[in-house]
Amino acid sequence: MKFFSLLLLFFIFGCSKNEDVRSGNFSLSPYESTQNYFKTSKRLVLDVIYESGNAPYTDTAIQQNPLWQLTEENLVAMYLGRSVLPEIVVPKKIEEMREISVQNKTSWTVDDILALAQAHRRGQSSETESHFVILFVKGYFNDGSRDLATTVGVSLGGTTIVAIFKDVVKSTESLSNPLVSRYVEQATIIHELGHALGLVDNGLPMKEAHKDANHGPHCDNPNCVMYWLNEGKEDVREFMRRFILSGSVIMFDDKCLRDSREY
Repeated sequence: MKFFSLLLLFFIFGCSKNEDVRSGNFSLSPYESTQNYFKTSKRLVLDVIYESGNAPYTDTAIQQNPLWQLTEENLVAMYLGRSVLPEIVVPKKIEEMREISVQNKTSWTVDDILALAQAHRRGQSSETESHFVILFVKGYFNDGSRDLATTVGVSLGGTTIVAIFKDVVKSTESLSNPLVSRYVEQATIIHELGHALGLVDNGLPMKEAHKDANHGPHCDNPNCVMYWLNEGKEDVREFMRRFILSGSVIMFDDKCLRDSREY
C-alpha cells in the first residue's frame, strides 16, 4: 500500500474488552446480531460522535485519500462476494460527524460508555439497517479496577458500540511523522468493528480454525489486524512493517474475510 510508505513503524494498539453488557440497563435492539449484519441488513451505517476537543482525525493520507476510506474499504472487504452487498455509509468529513459537549470525565467504565451512547445515538438497528456508534472521548477506559493507559479502543460485546479514547491516541503522536497517530486511530476502529461484527468466532463461525484459544476472539495470524498481540507497540511495529510491504489496504487476513464472506 503506497500511501503507508512514509509511516513510522511505531504503533500502540488497544484491544477490545468485549464486555458483557446484557445485564445492564441499556436497551439493546433485537436486530443487533451477527445474523442480521450478514443475512438481512441492506445498509450498514457508522454514526461517529465525538466529545468537544476530542474529534477524530479526518484529514487525508499521503495520496490524498480520506483517512476514513481505510475503514470503509475494510468493511467493504468483509462483504465482497456475498449475495447481499449492503450499502456501507462511513462519514469521512468532520461535518458528517456529530460534536457533543465536554463530558468532564477522564475515566470511562462500560456503564459510562453505554449511557453516553444511549443519550446521543440517532439510528437504531432494524432488520434491514445496522447502525454502529463510534464514540470519541477524552480519558481512558476503566476495566472496573483501574484506568488502562494503553487501551486505545473497546468494543462492547452484544452491542454496536465502539469507544475510542483520544488521550491514548494522542500519546502516540510523533513530531517527525504526524501520520502515526492517524493510523493508530484507524486501525483501532477497524479492529473494534471486527469484534462488533463477529470476528473471530465471536458470532461469525470459523470456516477454518484460526482463533487464538488463549486470547479470546482474536486471530492466530500475526499478519491480521485481529491478532491479539497487536496491542503492544513492539509487536505492532512488526505488524505494520509486514502490512506496508503487502501493498494492500485491507488489514484482515484471508481466514477472517472468508468467515464473513461465506457466513
